[in-house]
Amino acid sequence: MSTSPAAINQSPLTRGAGRFAIVVGIALIAIWAWLLITGDVPDLDTDPLAMWFHIAGEIVTALALIAAGWGLLTGATWARKLHILASGMLLVVVIHAVAWYGERGDVWMVVAFLALAVLAVFFAIRAEE
Repeated sequence: MSTSPAAINQSPLTRGAGRFAIVVGIALIAIWAWLLITGDVPDLDTDPLAMWFHIAGEIVTALALIAAGWGLLTGATWARKLHILASGMLLVVVIHAVAWYGERGDVWMVVAFLALAVLAVFFAIRAEE
């Protein structure tokens, strides 16, 4: 992979935002793969259509994050706009997760997802500098 001049001149925060987006995107796909393989998706039995739409939305979010991260790391001109969109999509995912885990009383998962939201907003803002 050759490095473009735009990628060389990026700030460390833009590169960090790219790495963060790729890691979170891969993690989202890995988590859903694990949950589906182990059969640990209880809502899939009670409301399968809604759950499959939910999973599809999160996979699209993951793919957008990975593409945006790759674009930021390579200096692609479209990457910043996609990164803002993907970060917004991630915030929707996080809001849903906070509500889901909060309803079940899992405080540590709520804290973890809130931390993820703070990082997502931080990198979305800093990647634009």
